[in-house]
Amino acid sequence: MVNTELRILRVFGPTAAEVSAVLRQARADGCPGLRLLERDGEFAVCVQVSAPNRAMAEQYCEKWVQRLRAKFGDDVFATGETSLAQATLDTLLEKRKLLVAADETTGRLVGALLQPLPHSEAVFDFGTESYADPEKQKQITVPPQLLKKFPGDVVQAAAGRAMAAMQAAGADFAAVYMPATVGQCPFVLICDSHGAAACALPPDLNDATIGNQILDLLRRRALGLRLTDSCIIFRPGRERPLLIVSEAGRERGNTVRFSLRRRTPPTTEPDRTADFEPMLDFDTAEPVAPPTPEPAPAESADPGATRHLNVGRTHTAPPAVSEPTGTIRFESELEEENEAAPAAAANTTDPLDIRTAGPEAARTARSLRVNRRAPAPEVDGEPFAAPEAELPSTSGHTIRRSPAPSILDDDVPDFSAELDPEALAAAQAADEADAAAGRATSAEDFTKAASRLFDDNDSDDTDTAPPPRRRHGDKPGAENSIRSHSLAMIEKSEKRRRRMVITVLVVLMLVIVGGAVALWWFFSNDLGARPAAKSYGTALYDNTAESYLTKGTEKLPGVVGYLGFPGMEGRFVYAADTATAENADNETTAQTRFATASALNSTAPGNTVLASTDALLTPLTTEEGIKANSGFTLYLPGRTYRFKVLAVYYYDPAEQGDGAFDLYGSTDLSSYYDYLRFVAGIQARSLWDTEVEVGDASRFLTLTAPSEDAGVQLCVTGRLIEDGEAEVLNASAITAADDPLLTAVQYQSKNQPMPTVSALLGASIDRYAKQSAATAANRGNSQTASDSADTSTDLSQAASEMQQRTDALIASADKLMAGLTDVAGSANATETDLNKGAEGSLPEQTVTVDQIANANPTPAPTDSTADGSDSTENGDTTPDTPGNSGDNNTNNGGTSAEGETINVTMNGTAQTMDLVRCLAMVAQNELGSSAPAEAYKAQCVATHCWILSQSGYPSVLGAEPGAAALAAAQEVAHVLVTYNGQVCFTPYFASASTGTASAAEVWGNDRAWLQAVDSPYDQQIATNWNTNGNSSGTARFSRQTLQDRIKDVMDIDLSGVDPNSWFTIQSANQYGWVAKIQVGPDASVGTVSGRWFRENLLARQSVDGRSLRSQCFTVSYNADLDCFIFDVYGYGHGCGMSQWGAIGYARNGWSYRDILTHYFVGTTLTTY
Repeated sequence: MVNTELRILRVFGPTAAEVSAVLRQARADGCPGLRLLERDGEFAVCVQVSAPNRAMAEQYCEKWVQRLRAKFGDDVFATGETSLAQATLDTLLEKRKLLVAADETTGRLVGALLQPLPHSEAVFDFGTESYADPEKQKQITVPPQLLKKFPGDVVQAAAGRAMAAMQAAGADFAAVYMPATVGQCPFVLICDSHGAAACALPPDLNDATIGNQILDLLRRRALGLRLTDSCIIFRPGRERPLLIVSEAGRERGNTVRFSLRRRTPPTTEPDRTADFEPMLDFDTAEPVAPPTPEPAPAESADPGATRHLNVGRTHTAPPAVSEPTGTIRFESELEEENEAAPAAAANTTDPLDIRTAGPEAARTARSLRVNRRAPAPEVDGEPFAAPEAELPSTSGHTIRRSPAPSILDDDVPDFSAELDPEALAAAQAADEADAAAGRATSAEDFTKAASRLFDDNDSDDTDTAPPPRRRHGDKPGAENSIRSHSLAMIEKSEKRRRRMVITVLVVLMLVIVGGAVALWWFFSNDLGARPAAKSYGTALYDNTAESYLTKGTEKLPGVVGYLGFPGMEGRFVYAADTATAENADNETTAQTRFATASALNSTAPGNTVLASTDALLTPLTTEEGIKANSGFTLYLPGRTYRFKVLAVYYYDPAEQGDGAFDLYGSTDLSSYYDYLRFVAGIQARSLWDTEVEVGDASRFLTLTAPSEDAGVQLCVTGRLIEDGEAEVLNASAITAADDPLLTAVQYQSKNQPMPTVSALLGASIDRYAKQSAATAANRGNSQTASDSADTSTDLSQAASEMQQRTDALIASADKLMAGLTDVAGSANATETDLNKGAEGSLPEQTVTVDQIANANPTPAPTDSTADGSDSTENGDTTPDTPGNSGDNNTNNGGTSAEGETINVTMNGTAQTMDLVRCLAMVAQNELGSSAPAEAYKAQCVATHCWILSQSGYPSVLGAEPGAAALAAAQEVAHVLVTYNGQVCFTPYFASASTGTASAAEVWGNDRAWLQAVDSPYDQQIATNWNTNGNSSGTARFSRQTLQDRIKDVMDIDLSGVDPNSWFTIQSANQYGWVAKIQVGPDASVGTVSGRWFRENLLARQSVDGRSLRSQCFTVSYNADLDCFIFDVYGYGHGCGMSQWGAIGYARNGWSYRDILTHYFVGTTLTTY
């Protein structure tokens, strides 16, 4: 059984000769069955293959289909039964594009093909949005500026009209068909947002073929495919397109193809039928030689009108062959003609023998169309009737019939750039007269005449066109190239576009390569986040510094450590042999490196020196700088060393005599006398008295850097904080030293005599001895004052005794600190000091709203400590408020030019500030950068009222405000909390337990609006809400420490009293805030307020030197630890507004008014 497979390729664009040439070559290559059919310019290439089984037939057929598809390329528009109209419709539907026609003629041509197809109204308006709409039709005109710029240019006029139609209808494509005019062949044109494409047409095409030409050009533009050779691309209004008829085509009449890119080679045959191929059934054998055609009748002896060409519609009967299943049959418009001449069809055996009427018939057809549009001329007073066209048949008989009706028979709108119709008619008559007289105009003459339409200067821009490309079926011959002005401009534009594309690609490639290199450099050199000085002393700082050091050791040569400071930016520490680096300006970059071997890991005392190449330490010569940097930390891989600044001094390596000091030689301090000489030497030279205890076997780290005096180095020596020692930096104890020992160079520059060095060193030794003695006394030394004096004469014995006492105290401290995870100075510590509370007396309510509204700002005092107090009535908000950053050194002096002002001491500086900025700074410092807007507003109002309730320049702390804090302060700057018409005292604190405390429970005096209220959200969102002495040093107190403290402060001796009865809570509110607590067994002498108990008695008395975080607590005694364990809830004094509570309420939809009236009971928010 034989299986037959049939595939069909649909092709549009090439000529019949070109299609036939491809198929003949395919047949010669072995393709078994081919058939070619044509209708209205569409070709159906049928491939039929037979094989033993269906799979083989399909495979073999598909192979040939793919080969043919590759040959035809973009000319293939579909397969099977899909017409060109359907393929174009599917393309527009897929891309969601809309087509409009610029005039009714074009609309009919396109609509006749699309109207029968479903969904065609989705892509073609059929004139409803363009020419058929009276309002839109008025807009579809050729722009006057286009007519002025290109006078007489039909193609530009058509493009301008198409652009106007596209813009008026809001479409994506616009189509125009333009019939032949003087000097211009017929053409179709498609406009889109990228430009215009025009395609030249033969003059005698029927309506369907013209419509197909429009749809094919549209399909190619929509899909971005290659256009046919008869098309040009240009930009409307910018380039000057020119579609001209080739020389061979001018003599061929209706058989010509119009092209800018190639010329049809001339032939020796007058009718040139050899240039075209008929529609063939390639299943039949090709004829060996065509029979000689019958002689033409005498009346048709004109060579130009001897034969009639109807490509694809041959009037011969098809060969008697069996057609395969699925063969496409195209209906013919000339069926009646075939019936009229059956004999002639029967006698035709050669499919190549086709007859044409020649160019004369085409001219006659054009004349008939012109005559129908214009009034008939009169001959001898009678109307002249044009004769019907006489077309010779294959049998030699003349067939007389009228041309087939056409859409183009109607009046075609003339938008050919305002050309004169009379000039067109005269030119047409002149052409016909020249043709009758045998005078023909060459293509070169036509080109020269057309070029006169343009400026002379444009001719300089033309380039020589590349050699024309021949397609299948072209015969070799002499090719006289036609220099077309528009072709030259198009080719120049294409060259320029290619150069632009290449340039863009090169630049893009360079950018990509540069970006890749930049990314590589960034990732290979990125060290991550640098530790922020404001977080010094926290686990975040330690983790960041360790990570930063790890990346630095991996990516930077010579890095061995990182040096961090609490008040300035840290830096890497390099090995001693690291080469000095230079920047792009050949300047040496700043480095800090080991100048001596490290003695930090040694068990014996020693000093390690780090030398910096820049003025790193200069800030420490000022009081502000030393207090901000009273300690530093050295991070080494696997180990961290923390130091307290012991001395800041000047050192001259070249100094001789009594003032000489060998810093770099004082690295091994294992000898006690070397140790004493080093300590006494640096303390005698120190600019500051830091009150740092030295000890007798400490290890030191000295930092050196250039100073302002040439040859003199500025040195900072820090003592290593030993394991178990509190890491608290007591910056407030630092004071300026009296008459420090300077270098000889400095004394000379000041014209001062150098003091007696031995006397200064002796005084330093005495101070060291007294310090050691005082330390021993504070630790419980039972020696008398005379024994202490004797110690100054026998330092060795005293040092030994103090060392023994220190060891005992360290052992005792280890016991006290057992199990703690929150220790002051450690990475997990939340704060280093909590001696902040609601200190002072409760202010009286005397400020009214009217006084505030009418008050004038008071000038700021010159004294920076006008208030005289470092504490604030709002209390504990600094250590652990929701957004405290720890950086309160912002300098915000000055006031804005406009707006209300307020008197405050901001960050230690008394000043008159802009009210909005002041409130925003406090809110930013108290709540951080991510609080809800309503919480910011509540904080601003509470701050404003608190400041107004104080006198003078109350102290507040602020940070640089963000946009949210500024916006909140701006909105509520004139809102006050009032009670009975007076501004309320509105304290605030960090967090409550489950509720707040009243004023009576905190200060002992009642205020109607300061009552205990619920605050349920604190325990859910607040940090450090619960503190327990089992894990936190701030809530664990040594029994012995408290016994001594109570004896000193309250004069109550608890020796021999059971510690379990030392503290008895007498009264507390419903939320646990302690109002009264009894100390000792006698209530009559030992009952104190909870606030005084926390802020005075227990202040800085915990095992790590801190205080209770609130007065909401319970207490128990642990005999194993010999300590009191407090269980504390909340943070702060507890009266007024809880800041974490305000954030919780704001997150749950409360407004700032709801928050303030909740925490301040019975108050009213008044706007002035």
